[in-house]
Amino acid sequence: MSVYLSAVVFVVVAFTIFYLWVMRSQCFNRPSHVLLDVDDFITIRHNALSRYFTGFAMLVQKGHISKIEVSDECLTLITDGNNAIEIWLSQRFIGPNASYARTLFPEAEFTRSCT
Repeated sequence: MSVYLSAVVFVVVAFTIFYLWVMRSQCFNRPSHVLLDVDDFITIRHNALSRYFTGFAMLVQKGHISKIEVSDECLTLITDGNNAIEIWLSQRFIGPNASYARTLFPEAEFTRSCT
């Protein structure tokens, strides 16, 4: 029983270290990596797993984003159908990613909320 517990603890600790490393990395949080512009579509890497493995990213048409909300650690993109895509970032990466989102979606309403 203690072997299984040790394995579970090891996996949880390894995932936590991996998650923190990706969330703090300049390479994985730069705006051109989080919001990848591909013609009429945007590939959104909304969490640490999708920033490391591209298969977990979301694909959205540029014209479908109607609102951009920025808070302390979250950049939220809201689509025409009121679906929200939350992009969790460290505070030091929110500003550059928010201004890049404004350039990608010039028609979208931009709001900044204080939490």
